[in-house]
Amino acid sequence: MPGFTSVMTILKMAKCHWTVRRLQRYLDADPSAPLPAADALRVESHLRDCDRCRASEGEYRNLTRLLHRLHPIGAPDPSSVERVRIKAADAIADTTR
Repeated sequence: MPGFTSVMTILKMAKCHWTVRRLQRYLDADPSAPLPAADALRVESHLRDCDRCRASEGEYRNLTRLLHRLHPIGAPDPSSVERVRIKAADAIADTTR
């Protein structure tokens, strides 16, 4: 059944596309942009079944690990934060004038 195989391939590609678009948010677990629980479960389910997407997950994890080695995340420099705060306040003041 060549037609059935093509439909299954398209469905698999759609699932991979959906998963890869959410993979970074899933891995980051950023509380300011959380992935809904149902989406996280769907990503996890797909990763269990898909070697290709699981390989992408591994690449993301390795990249994150390497980036943290190069520049560990720590508290920002207080003077930098203050400069950004002042510039933001100035920009907001300019728009209200």
